[in-house]
Amino acid sequence: MTIKPKLISLGVKVPEHCYSQREVFDAIGYPGQYWRIFGQAGIDMRYFCIPLERAVRLSFQEQQEEYKEHAVRLSVEAIKNALDGRDVRNVSCLIFGSCTGVLPGPTAADYISSELGMAKYTEKYNNTGMGCGAAFPGLKHAFDYVRSTGGYALVVNCELSSIAFSPENPKPEPENSHELLRANAIFADMAAAALIGPDTEDDEWRHPYILDTEVNYEHDYAGDLGFIWRNGRLRCRLSRRVPELAPLVTKPAVDELLQRNELKVEDINHWVIHAAGNSVIDNIARSLNLPEEKLALSRETLKLCGNTSSTSVMVTGKRLMEQNVKPGERVAMIAIGPGMYGSCSLFQFPFVEGKK
Repeated sequence: MTIKPKLISLGVKVPEHCYSQREVFDAIGYPGQYWRIFGQAGIDMRYFCIPLERAVRLSFQEQQEEYKEHAVRLSVEAIKNALDGRDVRNVSCLIFGSCTGVLPGPTAADYISSELGMAKYTEKYNNTGMGCGAAFPGLKHAFDYVRSTGGYALVVNCELSSIAFSPENPKPEPENSHELLRANAIFADMAAAALIGPDTEDDEWRHPYILDTEVNYEHDYAGDLGFIWRNGRLRCRLSRRVPELAPLVTKPAVDELLQRNELKVEDINHWVIHAAGNSVIDNIARSLNLPEEKLALSRETLKLCGNTSSTSVMVTGKRLMEQNVKPGERVAMIAIGPGMYGSCSLFQFPFVEGKK
């Protein structure tokens, strides 16, 4: 029997501290003329795991100590939300993704597994350093695991951008058109988890099948997005070209995926686009000729949460599953990441006899 993996549940954990864009700008201490970058980002609120007045003062050593504590705690809570009362010991694969901290071993997956009391035979994997697009390899790995074993897999991503903060006071560095200023204007913290399982014991039509996945790498753009080391700590690399490069890495993946499944753009009912920024969403949508109404959820995620890196598509996906979706509808999920790559995953809600 062919096993058809399903996205059974998504869980999100929002950090404790919430700030408006103006509050973030004031806490960092940039000169007033740079407010325009923050004000035009399409973001109202952002969440952080520690108070901003602490975040801007931490040494790299202190950052990593905070990262371990908060990444494990928030990931555990996101997983509990995704499980929604299900027994975690029935899960036999745990995949953790993050790029905003360092846990070289024991890994974050080890700490999370121990905290949750997962079974000793649980397979654990860490997609560390894969950047904003890390939800895609996590979901792909879970898809392959469920299809080959019939077991259940948990994918959890946790990004703590406040703990990867790189100071540049008293005013922004001009390097790469103030890329660190632009990074500090958009990124925020979040944890999100997805439970992937077989369809053999699950007849809930609101749990979509994962039909297919595709990825496209354009290595010529590898230096435009990611992290570099500077003065003993991580520093965000965010080229001003990223918005124009986003459709160049994502559209080939989308085109290949749709062609392989004999679908057209018009056959996709819902689009979940990584909320990297309004210009990124604009350019991806323009390349695919998507109408504005297909972008509403992704834009709202950006507005309410900021760019939460690899958790972004999960946050939007969670909100989509709570909307008035219908049986048989298809969803395309698009993400970008350093390397530089674009990915697309295709989902479909099951058909239900007599229900439209």
